Amino acid sequence: MATWKPKFALGATVSLNSNGPVMSVKHLPSTSTDSYTCQWFAGKKLDQGAFKEEQLVLAEPKAPLPAPEDEKK
Repeated sequence: MATWKPKFALGATVSLNSNGPVMSVKHLPSTSTDSYTCQWFAGKKLDQGAFKEEQLVLAEPKAPLPAPEDEKK
């Protein structure tokens, strides 16, 4: 019997496969039937929830922010 390994790493950025906010993985499941605990910001409020692996996808990486004007010189 193969050993189960989580698909997403601790700290990975994920989102729901049905869309939604970008979230960070806070806690990994210990078995394939457990849930990931993820955190995200809703405005200024930090929220968290539990999601099954099949509900999550890796989030698209965001483009880096441009350097401030004073650093461009």
